[in-house]
Amino acid sequence: MKGLSINAIILIAIALFVNTGFAVKMFNKYHKMKESGYLREKTFQEQMEQRVMKCFGNREELHNLIRDFVQYREAAEKIMNSFKDQSQQLNLANRKLEDSKRKFEDEKGQLQKEIWILEDSLTQMKNTIREKDWKIYELIENLETVKEALLKRQLEERSEVPSRWHISVQ
Repeated sequence: MKGLSINAIILIAIALFVNTGFAVKMFNKYHKMKESGYLREKTFQEQMEQRVMKCFGNREELHNLIRDFVQYREAAEKIMNSFKDQSQQLNLANRKLEDSKRKFEDEKGQLQKEIWILEDSLTQMKNTIREKDWKIYELIENLETVKEALLKRQLEERSEVPSRWHISVQ
């Protein structure tokens, strides 16, 4: 510090005081904010207790009410867990149901294919029977024609028979 002038020393001292003052100010501001937040939380809790005490009369009723709420919460959690278990069971059952539904749909498709195949074969058999009936009908007609021809021939032969038997006088 020997080589510095008096003005420089004064400026350094002022800067130190200003920095120290600013740091103290910020430190105090931090503590005030911290205390006010704590007070806000504390006052809120006190206000709630006062409001409950106004409604119920004393602190024991407040604590009983809190205990009841805790019990209700635990019961609600148990019910929620049972609902979760039931939900999982329902999801599993739903998956199984979807699988069986898919299998039944596949079976239904296969059975439908078999039905169509059987219907096609039945149609083919009907057509075959129709064709055979037509052939039988044609054969019956041919048979009737042959019978008629045979009858004509027999009639002609009978008519020729007496001429063969004709007695010739010589």
